[in-house]
Parts: sequence; structure tokens; C-alpha cells
Amino acid sequence: MYIRYLWSKLGILLAVCFVIGSTSISAQTLYRFGQSVQPIFEGFERNSDGTFTMWFGYLNRNYDETPNIVIGDNNTFFAADGVDSAGPLDPSLFLVDPGPADRGQPTYFYPRRQQFVFGVVVPADFVGKELVWSVSHNGETRTAVGTLERENIWSVDEGVWSANRGRGTGGRTEVEYANAVPEIRLVGLEGQLNTGVGIPTSLRVFASDDGIPGPYERNRRGKMERLPNDLPEVGGGIGRNSPKEQSIVNYASADKTGLAVTWLKYRGPGEVYFENQIAEIEPIGDEVTTTVTFSESGTYVLRAYADDSTYTSYSEVIVEVQ
Repeated sequence: MYIRYLWSKLGILLAVCFVIGSTSISAQTLYRFGQSVQPIFEGFERNSDGTFTMWFGYLNRNYDETPNIVIGDNNTFFAADGVDSAGPLDPSLFLVDPGPADRGQPTYFYPRRQQFVFGVVVPADFVGKELVWSVSHNGETRTAVGTLERENIWSVDEGVWSANRGRGTGGRTEVEYANAVPEIRLVGLEGQLNTGVGIPTSLRVFASDDGIPGPYERNRRGKMERLPNDLPEVGGGIGRNSPKEQSIVNYASADKTGLAVTWLKYRGPGEVYFENQIAEIEPIGDEVTTTVTFSESGTYVLRAYADDSTYTSYSEVIVEVQ
């Protein structure tokens, strides 16, 4: 079982193709298309009411392919007993309580490594069970196994968030942090919106933060430099090797003022075009407006992520496009 946990946590290595000849081995192969999507269990947090939040992300092994994988057999959750298995789990064999297949996971997968994408709240008595996220794509089924066991390995706090998101700390610590999660909420919407194909539609959110950790300059070899402030590019992201630079939630923008908002497509069948997709604001709080246009009809879920460069939180809107 420990091997499987390590794979869920560390299964983010690039696919490597070795061609063994008499004297040489080929370089690493980076795939633009045709590879699988690996769900990843990031860890869990204890909530004040006794429940737990399990955090999940993913590695889309493709550098350009951004699949839509709808909720169902190819993108589902199930609960399982603690089964010792190093490979994908068969839910028909290990079900305890399948529960809903939809646990708030994405159906649209951006390229490469996306961390802390969504959380699933489980009850206090979930200890001893496992929550499995299964994703099938390009003929391969991959799973991530969420567990409340091994707290010294799987519990996450601000140190873990900070280390994973590039703040340079060493991960889990005994420090009691004071940083609050940023707040974000929709303005003038009740969570659902109707529009038409090709019609520019305005969306507004209000975001604020406690100002911790605040603006941040990253020191590279003694020289103060900003990291790139562009979203990963589909069709041009093959040079981005750092998981932090691959993050679609634009953490580098939050470094400038201490708070930023990034709009993303989370679910939906067509292309989504944002104007003012990223906004840097002061932590005291402000409204952020974007304009969005859709390429085809269908049901979409859009998310606005508030980011203080350590923690993220989000507000989402369902859009029916006619």
C-alpha cells in the first residue's frame, strides 16, 4: 500500500523514453499529445468541525493536449477499503460506499502539473477508508488514493502549501501560522448565468486577503528577479519544466501586490476566451471584472481563484450557453 501512496504523491515524473544502443541513450522525450492524466492526492487538512478536507490535483502528462473528460466512468470517485494495490483499483471489487461520482473535480485538464485544484470534505469517521479519484484518458486509467492515515506524511499546513507553491520554505513545520485563506465571492450573480455563443459576457468578483504573506521578490543567485507572469501557453508550453511555472493559477502575479485573481475554465465543451484573465489587486480588497466569450453551446463551470501566493480559494459560476 505504501508504494501506491508514493505513486499518488510522487507520480509526477515526466515520461522518459530510452533508446538503448551500443554506446548511447536518448534524451528525455516530452510529449505534446497522446499521454494519460494522472490524478494526484495532495494531502488532507483537519477542519474545526471534525471533518477533513482532502486535496487533489493532477498531472496532465501532455504539454499541449487539454482533454475534456466528463463526469462518468472516465472521471469518477469511489470510496474503498484500505486495499494493498500498486495499480489502478477496480471499484467493483473494493467498494465500501461509492457515493457521488461528482466530487467537484475538473472535467477540463490544463497541461502539466496543477496543484491543490479542489478539495473534498469527508466526515470524521472516514478514517480507515480511502477516497479514490479515477481518470481514464488515451487508453490508460490512473488513480489517486486519498487517505487519512499516516498524518506525518499526508497532512498539509501552510508550510506545505508554501513549499509547493514556490515560497521557499521547507514544507510541514510545527509553526502555528497566522496567514488566512483569501476570500472571494461573485458579485451580482447567484451562481448561474445564461448567455449565447460569441456574446461577450461580464463577470465580477470581490476578493480580499489579510495581507499575509504579502508581496514577494524571489532571489535567484543573489539577483532580485520576477518569475514569468504569463499563463502557460497551449501550443507553446513545452519549455516549462517547473511545476510552479506550469501552474495555471498565476502565483507570480500574487507576488507583486500580495493578492491576485485568475479566471479559469473548469468544465465545459468548447473554448473559453477571457479578457483580463489575471488581475493583481491590493489585499485590502477590490472588485475584479472580466469579459468572457464562448465558442459553442453547452454548460460551463468557470472559476475565479484568489491567490495570496501561498493559499488559494475560489468562487465559481455555472454558465448556460445557448
